[in-house]
Amino acid sequence: MPCILGVHSGGNQLFCVAVIIPHTIAPAPMGSVLPLPSVESARALIDTGATGTCISQRHAQKINLQPIGKRTVHGVSGVAAHNSYVFKIGFPFDVPAGIPLPPGMPPMPPGGRATQLHVVEKIIQGSEFKTGGNFDILLGMDVISIGSLVVLGNGSFCFSF
Repeated sequence: MPCILGVHSGGNQLFCVAVIIPHTIAPAPMGSVLPLPSVESARALIDTGATGTCISQRHAQKINLQPIGKRTVHGVSGVAAHNSYVFKIGFPFDVPAGIPLPPGMPPMPPGGRATQLHVVEKIIQGSEFKTGGNFDILLGMDVISIGSLVVLGNGSFCFSF
């Protein structure tokens, strides 16, 4: 079971995710380990108060994600219609040195590191948000609920799925 470890400031839990346009990778079973495709990484904020996962306007534009319509969002600033996008979320992991790579992974470059991408098979229909902050994905309960999130008082957290 993959586990993302991180630190929090008492409020914010940020980590790296990959945003994937669904038709750009072959389907794979939930939890499959795939070679890291050419994807654009983004900083994600864990938000247990959000029902759904959202993507920033700037990141949607950066990866050329096209809106599929509008969606009504009930947010902190009220109710509004926002662009809606379809995408998948992947969690990149560095493979520790000396660990054999799964079949299908390209060989590790000498002195380099290998990265695997654990893709959540669930297709996300995420709403757009504008951000001036340091994150581009607001990871909501639609993704968080596939696993377990543990936030500890020592300033660390673990999300396993």
